[in-house]
Amino acid sequence: MNEASPINGSSTLVTGATGFIGSHLVDSLLERGCKVHCVVRKTSNLQWLDTSRVIVHTGDLHQPETYQESLAEVDYVFHCAGITRANNRHEYLHQNARACVPFYRSCVEHGKQIKGVVHLSSLAAVGPTPPQQKVDEETPCHPLTYYGKSKLTGEEIALGYASELPMVILRPPVVYGERDINFFTYLRTVSWRMAIKIGTTPRTLSLIHVKDLVDAMIRAAAAPDPNQNVLFITDGKIYSWEDVANAAMDALEVRAQTIIIPVWLMGFAAMVSEFLSKMRNRTPLIDRQRMIDLRQSSWTASSERFFGHYSFQPRIDLIQGLKQTCAWYKRQGWL
Repeated sequence: MNEASPINGSSTLVTGATGFIGSHLVDSLLERGCKVHCVVRKTSNLQWLDTSRVIVHTGDLHQPETYQESLAEVDYVFHCAGITRANNRHEYLHQNARACVPFYRSCVEHGKQIKGVVHLSSLAAVGPTPPQQKVDEETPCHPLTYYGKSKLTGEEIALGYASELPMVILRPPVVYGERDINFFTYLRTVSWRMAIKIGTTPRTLSLIHVKDLVDAMIRAAAAPDPNQNVLFITDGKIYSWEDVANAAMDALEVRAQTIIIPVWLMGFAAMVSEFLSKMRNRTPLIDRQRMIDLRQSSWTASSERFFGHYSFQPRIDLIQGLKQTCAWYKRQGWL
């Protein structure tokens, strides 16, 4: 049941509304009685959007004329648009960073009643941690990949408009849940009774279920604080890959054999994937950039500041979340 919030019944705008996180956000806003404007590309798949209940603006963030008219009536803005896979550095920067300039400029020029803006970033904008440590809001940023660097540049652009817009930047870690494609790939291998582990180095990570992330985004948008406007949000726990594998096996009701793949072999597979994808003019599922992330031993963050500032506690732990997620995949025929 949705809690009382200033956002309930308001007018909102969501970019990236057809994506995994954006579509869940749209669902939650509709449940709160909001009028929801969605900015989508011509090539976007609208399967997760109830187009009878939302206002769809087909266009591009780089082309403000396709959405700026709606900004005059918008109370809250959620910028979820972006890409997690691309063929080169330019594509990451174009979509995750440069698109922010015309978008936020339009929010300033046309959004006369905007009360809150949430810019969705990523833990990748800060980078990994040494074992047994967590990054927090005081940790210097040292992103490793084109993706992480583009997300950090997007943050910097967003902060450049923070004096004119009530801006909150949220940095989630790995997000999982219904409709996700990336984490689904791992769960599918577990359903085949193979728990893939890369190398023998112990690895830890932070996670958050998509519904908890959406709740956190709405909480932040309703009460932006210029003195606390860059925050991490996780489910508050740290997991090993063994924890994830065991929770996945329980959710799928299978016992899987741990398959250790040497890091060098994954690196070779990444190069082959890049080559084949280039030949087919596709974006590779795994490439050398992704391998940089996978080699790290710890992707963990502290969200204590967000929890304390917004009196927020996640509702869905890993075991419950994966059971719900796997049940949904089965209903959809994905598993």
